[in-house]
Amino acid sequence: MQINPKDKADIALTITEKARRRQIIEITIEIIAELGYHRASYARIMERAGLSSSRIITYHLGSKADLMQAVLLEIIDTKDRFLEERAGNPTSRKDIIRTHIEAEVAFLGEYPNHVRALHEIEMHSRSQGSTSLPRLLLQGVRVGRVTRQLQQGQQDGSFGEFDVEVMANSIVHAIEGADEALRENIDLDLEHYGHELANLFQKTLTA
Repeated sequence: MQINPKDKADIALTITEKARRRQIIEITIEIIAELGYHRASYARIMERAGLSSSRIITYHLGSKADLMQAVLLEIIDTKDRFLEERAGNPTSRKDIIRTHIEAEVAFLGEYPNHVRALHEIEMHSRSQGSTSLPRLLLQGVRVGRVTRQLQQGQQDGSFGEFDVEVMANSIVHAIEGADEALRENIDLDLEHYGHELANLFQKTLTA
């Protein structure tokens, strides 16, 4: 099938629009990570992106709330892809939890801006109430996957008896502790930290 000049122009425009949208989202992530959620203004985004008007932002991403939702979804998607790539093909429920913990800790070092921006968005979402979309998305990201694996592990006999909610939150908070440790020591060996953390929980889950 041949593509006429008009179709080519439309395709090029779509590619350009996608590239601009991604640029705005990535720059917004950088600004939130560096300056905080409330200082990620259109003016700062415009300046860093080299845009001439805030209308360019609203054209591609809508309101400030729409922009922040797009930023959140981009962070979640990036993290999901990273975790999936690092997970490989674990053969047991224990290995699934192990690789998840190790990948979560590794993500802290690979995408520090995404981690900081996610933290800022979460802090803001807490002030918006438990039913806000960002809050609901973040709850699923933080504990949803771990909770499901723990539940399934208990059902198939891979894990011992424990309170799934308490254990899932303990794993999540331990990973957040790795983030705090990294902020205090930029030379922290995250591979070793993740390995040791995975060892700890693997022993606890099967005790």
